[in-house]
Amino acid sequence: MQRITWEDADTGLIAQSNPILVLEEASELYPYWADFHGQSEETIGSNTIDAYFKFARDMALLDIASHQGNDFQIADAYWQKINATTDLFYEPGVFVTFPGYEWSGNTPLGGDRNVFFSAEGGEIVHSSAALLHDKGTPYTIAPTAAELFKALSKQEVPRPFGFAHVGGRYADISAHDPEIELAVEVHSDWGTFEWLVEEALQRGYRVGICANSDGHKGRAGAWIRGAGTFGSYGGLTCVLATALDRESVLQALTARHFYATTGNRCLMDVKLTTADGHSAMMGDLFLTAVDTANLHVQTVGSAPIERIQVRNGLDVIETLCPNAEYEMSKRIKIVWSGAEVRGRDRMVAWHGGLALKGNSILDATPINFWNPLQTLDDHQLSWRSNTTGGIAGVILTLEKPETGLLEIKTVQGDIVCEIAEVGRDPVVWPYGGLRKQVEIYRLPDRDPSLQCSFNLSLMKSRGGDNPIYIHMVQEDGHMAWTSPIYWV
Repeated sequence: MQRITWEDADTGLIAQSNPILVLEEASELYPYWADFHGQSEETIGSNTIDAYFKFARDMALLDIASHQGNDFQIADAYWQKINATTDLFYEPGVFVTFPGYEWSGNTPLGGDRNVFFSAEGGEIVHSSAALLHDKGTPYTIAPTAAELFKALSKQEVPRPFGFAHVGGRYADISAHDPEIELAVEVHSDWGTFEWLVEEALQRGYRVGICANSDGHKGRAGAWIRGAGTFGSYGGLTCVLATALDRESVLQALTARHFYATTGNRCLMDVKLTTADGHSAMMGDLFLTAVDTANLHVQTVGSAPIERIQVRNGLDVIETLCPNAEYEMSKRIKIVWSGAEVRGRDRMVAWHGGLALKGNSILDATPINFWNPLQTLDDHQLSWRSNTTGGIAGVILTLEKPETGLLEIKTVQGDIVCEIAEVGRDPVVWPYGGLRKQVEIYRLPDRDPSLQCSFNLSLMKSRGGDNPIYIHMVQEDGHMAWTSPIYWV
């Protein structure tokens, strides 16, 4: 594993690359970075579709991208333009594109779905023709997700596939077609939505976990929230494929060989192996009569790794920290998170500040303050901050590790906490909503690890599917989720 570090001689600024995996020999699978969801000025956004793909390829250095305009704004001529543009930018071995659109029914009718085709020539299925200029189209109108899946299932070539998305309209996944809907989206610039993953697992669906941006400013693969209603940095999906071409990428998506991140480019590898020599990787359906297996996990963060959770469905089996053993440290992490509701009014205001009595703050590092109009004032330790399901916060370095009284005031409520009572395990103050809460816990003082690998013995805990997957959290607030291994 390698990283490249640059230092500017004039300013002293230092930058470090994402982790680089150097292989001594050819690999069966390679990690390719994708942002499957964004749009341009031809629908709702800025810059052209051509500029959108150029930015994705040349500036964000993506390997895979798709354009996802709202279906009710895509007139017939523009649907042809989307197909012509994806065909123009598709270059096997360099850059993979998929033609597609966002089916945008209201949530009671099914909610947002990302729809893609394996190649050009697919027929768009509209949720409505209300905003089409001529109010007419030769293509199908499907006002519900069930009708969408029915219409798509009739299109065999090019093959349609899709993801369940959470945007202004969140997906109602009670409607689901496993042959078409390959993944649920855990993160986008709208926020973080673990509840959608959990609902899919509760329903017994076998789906992958993806993340994308849904950016509207032509910055596919590097979407930073501005002053609008979006709450997070845009997500990415890492696809583990045999080659960088449409056929190989679609094979990987169908096999659920991919993982989601909140925009960071970490490396994740998960395998489950039984004593009789059978094994499975993330996304696989693992059919075995054996009830015990060894889980091997290898992660390389784009920043220091804080913790890794091993999950079986909704249950956390194990939480591992690369620096699990450390004395009372001087670094305290304060995180606020969550959403009000699942829908468009999900944003939570956390405006406030903190004071420390009987101790001194040597340093304050902001977490996920993406909006330039909402910042952390590290002189007075006050802030303006919103969350939409994701997290924000601050890491404090204290002069004394066990002394002082921490007082936090936000519009959601006030907190008083003795520093001596803060440990490695989070102390949580809930405020209702969807995981709307504040957590306080310690981080290690010594240099934290950028890598973590371990083996863990597992047992099936239930009949039927045991969806085994990994949730990784970095100190800088970025996160990742692997698609589950469905162990049966």
